[in-house]
Amino acid sequence: MKLKGKGIILRHARLSDAKVFFECEQDKEARRNFMSTPKTVKEVRNGIKKDILELKKKKSGVEKFAIEVDGKCVGHILVEILNLKYTKHKAEIGYCIHKDFRGKGIGSKAIKLITDYAFRKYKLKRIWCFTRTFNKGSRKALEKAGYKLEGVLRKNKFKDGEYLDDCIYARLK
Repeated sequence: MKLKGKGIILRHARLSDAKVFFECEQDKEARRNFMSTPKTVKEVRNGIKKDILELKKKKSGVEKFAIEVDGKCVGHILVEILNLKYTKHKAEIGYCIHKDFRGKGIGSKAIKLITDYAFRKYKLKRIWCFTRTFNKGSRKALEKAGYKLEGVLRKNKFKDGEYLDDCIYARLK
C-alpha cells in the first residue's frame, strides 16, 4: 500500500523502519510531546511486527505508515479507527517527523494524505488529533492540512510533575 503526494510517499510500516521510528521520538523536543516513548529499537520493531500481523488479520483499527522523502524514511504517521457502536464515523491520527526533517512541510503533506485516505477508505465524517499547546510546529502542520482548532483541554495530561494542556484539532467531511 502506497499513498503518493507531492514529494512524499506514505507506505505501510516495515521492520526496517524501526531505527528511524525510534530516533523520531528520542530527541528532547519530541519526548516532551509523548506520554511515553520506546526505550529500544527492539521495542519499536516488536510494535511494528504486531501492527503488521493485526493489519493482515484485520484485527486492528490502526494503520501505521512510514513517511518517505526521496526514498528515505523520515517519520511515521498513523490513523486509528474507533470501532465502537457510536464512534465508527471518526478516527484519530498521530505522527512524528525525524528532527532532521522538521519544519520542511513534510508533516502537513503527510497529514493531508492520510486524512484523505482515511475519509475515503473508512467513510468517516470526522478525524481529529491532539497536540500540546506548546507544539507550534504540529499545530501549524495541522492547520496547513485543513484541520481546525476546536479547543484547548487544560491540564489534560500529567507528566514529569507538571500538567500539560492539549489542543484538539479536527477536520470534518
